Amino acid sequence: MKLSQFISLLSAMLGAEEKTIRMIVRYLREAGLFTTGARGVNSPDITALDAVRVIIAYMASPSSSKAVKDVLYFGALQPDLRADQNDHTWPLGLDPNKNLEQTLVDLLENRVSNYKLISWGMLRLSDTGGAWIEAQENVQEYHHREQWSEMRDATEARGTDKGKRLRREGKFPLNEMETIARTTGTKVHRSAEYCIADLQGIGIELLGWEVE
Repeated sequence: MKLSQFISLLSAMLGAEEKTIRMIVRYLREAGLFTTGARGVNSPDITALDAVRVIIAYMASPSSSKAVKDVLYFGALQPDLRADQNDHTWPLGLDPNKNLEQTLVDLLENRVSNYKLISWGMLRLSDTGGAWIEAQENVQEYHHREQWSEMRDATEARGTDKGKRLRREGKFPLNEMETIARTTGTKVHRSAEYCIADLQGIGIELLGWEVE
């Protein structure tokens, strides 16, 4: 599928204006996050990864200018597999070693065959940085494992000589991570959720795979 068809498809499937999709594509392309090449009949086909990035950008923020930031942030989220969290990757047919971006690409490419997920699944993004893939009683949260490790290490080091020295010097590991302070004053003014079935519908139109 070429770009013009892709823009029309995403506009229809997301309920977005075509100019909004074009602006998202423009920002992603300028950042090297969208397929580029010749124009016209020789232009490259749009990939599942291209589609996933546009979907994430549209869901995450009402501002197209935040597309790159949001795609890099949300796309890198990984399944939360900490000991105090329930692991729902297996009952949902998800790969625990793949981040959110890779997982959504698998869904578009029909690499996930979990009936429950395809029939009742939802993708949810929060303006505060949370992400979930869920279906009925199974809810898999995605988070930044590196962020959590930084938080844990900083907490453990708080009372140590090193921790005290870093605080005196104003060097806080957590403050150096944008993911910790992602919340902005602009709230998402639309429902930041999308049906997995519709996500696969985009895959069918984009890639032409047949429904089994």
